[in-house]
Amino acid sequence: MNRFFVTFRTAAILVVGGIAAALLFAVLGSLLVALGLFAIVAAVAGGLHFLIFGRGRVAPVQRSPDGYDMIDITPPRPPRHKR
Repeated sequence: MNRFFVTFRTAAILVVGGIAAALLFAVLGSLLVALGLFAIVAAVAGGLHFLIFGRGRVAPVQRSPDGYDMIDITPPRPPRHKR
């Protein structure tokens, strides 16, 4: 009789573990799907914003003599002393 209860307990543990694994898989799967949908919506919204409004200005852009865009990030230097 003791052996029957040990077998029954083992079967119950396996069933509960299977149910827990299925629930965890469902929850993690739905979270991954939601994260993927959020990333797709954000990418489409960013693309539409770029198409409608163009590129935003982050820093002042100057033209170099060669015609390439350049951003000046050097800090201002103090004036030189007379010698």
